[in-house]
Amino acid sequence: MNKLSTLSQAKLNTCHSDLILLINEVAKTEKCAVICGHRGKAEQEQAYNSGTSKARWGQSKHNQKPSMAVDVVPLPLNWDDIVSFERLGKIIMEKAKELNINLKWGRDFRKLKDYPHFELA
Repeated sequence: MNKLSTLSQAKLNTCHSDLILLINEVAKTEKCAVICGHRGKAEQEQAYNSGTSKARWGQSKHNQKPSMAVDVVPLPLNWDDIVSFERLGKIIMEKAKELNINLKWGRDFRKLKDYPHFELA
């Protein structure tokens, strides 16, 4: 049985209870890490300025408390291994459906393909 690292769990704990439940369930069978839950103003502006986010402060679901979005990556992490991101994403979406959690996947965004990003719809 897999589980999240202490750092991943701390980031996940800044999220809405539905996201906490979902990702903890997925982490029981999948090796993954949470790289972002709630994002403060400075962190959001940095993400916007670097191009990793199209949202300014206050426009992202990461900016709410609790966060309505979470970024999750497969382990071992290889940003170029899109197949691993697709596989984990499909598992997350299937588990969300099982748990009756209405979820959007950043892979399906029109302007920025954000494979690690999942948000409550």
